[in-house]
Amino acid sequence: MSSTSDTDGWTDSQWQSFIDTRTNEILSSLSDTTITPSTSFSSIVSASDPLLPLSIDHTLLKPEATPEQVDSLCDEALKYGFKSCCVNTIYAKRVAEQLKGSNTIVCCVVGFPLGAASAQAIASEARLAIQDGAAEIDMVLPVGLLLSPSPPYAEIYHHVRTVIQGSGPVPVKVIIETVLLKFQEKKIAACLLAAEAGAAFVKTCTGFSGGQATEEDVRLMWHAVRSYNAKEEGKVKVKASGGVRTLQSCLAMLKAGAERIGTSSGAALVTSQ
Repeated sequence: MSSTSDTDGWTDSQWQSFIDTRTNEILSSLSDTTITPSTSFSSIVSASDPLLPLSIDHTLLKPEATPEQVDSLCDEALKYGFKSCCVNTIYAKRVAEQLKGSNTIVCCVVGFPLGAASAQAIASEARLAIQDGAAEIDMVLPVGLLLSPSPPYAEIYHHVRTVIQGSGPVPVKVIIETVLLKFQEKKIAACLLAAEAGAAFVKTCTGFSGGQATEEDVRLMWHAVRSYNAKEEGKVKVKASGGVRTLQSCLAMLKAGAERIGTSSGAALVTSQ
């Protein structure tokens, strides 16, 4: 774990050395059965637990989502007390109006779902969403760069850092698109780059690249950012998103270390028997 002022000037080779060292430590931690994920949500065992709604980003990101469907999303979020409504930025202002006066916040995705726009364009989208009422931002790490045979780590870091700085002080979750990263080492690298750039969360999936979140990935991500949570500031949490549609899968993600669940099935989860 390094200070941002240090990592800002790192070369790709310095990043490689840092990532290699930390990856060995994280994989060792992962194999240590005495180290198990523990969060304020990992003890939830039923839909009736009042903490469960506070873990849920009630989500509607489909391109065909209508204003009326977004209104229904907000109605459900208010009814059940979800942490947020997560929507595309075109609906930020509408959702902010619907949620005004409640404890449910607006979460917006930016550069979604590809993460392949310029950092400046994504940061601009984030700033506009915040002006419209977004209190959290979910961005996508530029996965294609990470999959390069010689990843431009410094470029990836500065890309994510630019969006986070442009969103400040609003927390940013960084989607690493686990379904496209076939090896643990790549997933760890993505988590480390996001954490060093100042992410509040690392997040599994967009839900638009096939596949879904898994317990194994969530647990790996929890171990990857665990060292950042030993200090008062700069804590990094895990969000599980993509295919979490049942109470059983939701509870499994929370037990594996997730502290936020992105799902379009929030109402079904909290009313499960």
